[in-house]
Amino acid sequence: MSLKNDIERDLGIPIRLRAGSPGSLNVILNGEQIFSKKQAGHSPTTAEILKLIREKAPKM
Repeated sequence: MSLKNDIERDLGIPIRLRAGSPGSLNVILNGEQIFSKKQAGHSPTTAEILKLIREKAPKM
């Protein structure tokens, strides 16, 4: 399953994807970047992204 589908299923919120540079992945929540593959140096796990989202938006 894709990261998008996992987030939508686990949190019950719609996710919007936007194409970027090949190999890049940035996760933005409410206009704030909460993950950058380039800065982190790795692709995120679903658990990692869900944790970041929950930290920034605890009511989810």
